[in-house]
Amino acid sequence: MSNTQSAFNSMRGTEFEASSGKHRACLLAKVLPAAIATTVVTALTVTGCTSTHPSGGPKPTVSTSNARPQAKCKPSGCAVVRTARTAPQFTAFYGASCSGIHGSWFFNAVEGGGTAALRPSYSLRWSFAGGARSAKPSARIHVQPTKTTSVRLTLSQGKMKLSGQKPGTSVTASGRLVVKLSGTASAPSLTFIETGLRGAEHQLGLRSPFDVDGRPLVVPVHHATSLAGC
Repeated sequence: MSNTQSAFNSMRGTEFEASSGKHRACLLAKVLPAAIATTVVTALTVTGCTSTHPSGGPKPTVSTSNARPQAKCKPSGCAVVRTARTAPQFTAFYGASCSGIHGSWFFNAVEGGGTAALRPSYSLRWSFAGGARSAKPSARIHVQPTKTTSVRLTLSQGKMKLSGQKPGTSVTASGRLVVKLSGTASAPSLTFIETGLRGAEHQLGLRSPFDVDGRPLVVPVHHATSLAGC
């Protein structure tokens, strides 16, 4: 099995609430390469541009994950992230906001690897509405266990909790994850800043997709005039 197949197959193990699956499958088929689209439709049918979270009023500078994404792209267009990292292990990143960069986002990060490695998959939601430039995301996180190690991660309004076990070791830790708008108006990006968990993750052999050799993850944001499903 290839790293690409392994990464996206691990997405299927994540438990999501099913909603508005049809148009999200169309969205994925349009924006991901055909070679991998069929393997990720199952996961993204429940994490696309429609949310089951209740609406909430955004704060002026820091936003939360409760805003409902727009049903259509705004006249200014949609915002899309679609990239992958091959080292130290394959990690696929995909996300979008149907209401532009300052709208409500979903974002998936899925790590590949063999069965001997912990393979986490994250499905994040947040909003930059109301002019916010930073957000505290919430997420559903699934970590595929190995024969010796199991890990549980939660993320709610930017607060992360980790617990894990492996022979002779039991670990608990708490941390934070913040998403910030960065880059320029013509070349925007998303910066993910995770703090407080690196030591515990290292003890368990877990690699965070948001930690790039001790530096925050930065992914470019692309503009789209339309997206199927928005």
